[in-house]
Amino acid sequence: MEKIINAATILIVAALGIAGFMVMNYTTESNKVTADIAKIQSEHKTRVIQEIGLLTAEVRNLEKDVDKILEVIKKIERDKKNGKKTQKSR
Repeated sequence: MEKIINAATILIVAALGIAGFMVMNYTTESNKVTADIAKIQSEHKTRVIQEIGLLTAEVRNLEKDVDKILEVIKKIERDKKNGKKTQKSR
């Protein structure tokens, strides 16, 4: 009877050890996949942030151009009110 209990105990401990290794292996694979996904997402976010920076710079440049155009239009309107003829630029 004692031999049967010892053999059963050894089998249970071995089964628990094997199960533990299987869980650790699965967890390691899962962590690797998670790390790979996080890396891809961070690279994508970096590209998105760079693109947003470039677009922001473009919008600022466009705002400056629009401001210059509005200044010219206002000057033309003032000149028309004052009766001056505007010269066409070449």
